[in-house]
Amino acid sequence: MERVIQETGTNLYSGILRFYSLNDVRKYMKELLERYQRDYDRSSNVIGSLLRTEGGKGMEVIMSKGWAKVGAMFVDATDPEKGGMELTFQLVTEMKPRISKTEEVLKTFESVESLPIPNEATFVLYLHSGIPERLVIDTTETKPEAYAYKGDYITID
Repeated sequence: MERVIQETGTNLYSGILRFYSLNDVRKYMKELLERYQRDYDRSSNVIGSLLRTEGGKGMEVIMSKGWAKVGAMFVDATDPEKGGMELTFQLVTEMKPRISKTEEVLKTFESVESLPIPNEATFVLYLHSGIPERLVIDTTETKPEAYAYKGDYITID
């Protein structure tokens, strides 16, 4: 398989992540939000730049008329510049609610932190298409113990 280069956007993850502190959950979600905002800003700047160079002609600069349905997918083989811009515009449109939902979760996270949480609890975060949706406070699987080795060494002559 040839190398794939991601031009823009975020690989959206759906899955379950385990954390060993509530602070780590918060830190992860903050980093996730920062990545989404960077990608959104970068993609918005590309669209804005194109609209400024085209004299503000509006959406006709972005929308391609070269799309054709091929099987279950649409393909644009006639106007790659506009087709690419339309994809970027679609990506930006989809990113807005993802950013909004992640911001909302972070703003209300103090409510989670105020719950009575046992010290030995771990946390299971469910992400759906990159959006944090559920958190389990798990008291059945505890944090791994940290082992330390202390040894004395002597030198034999």
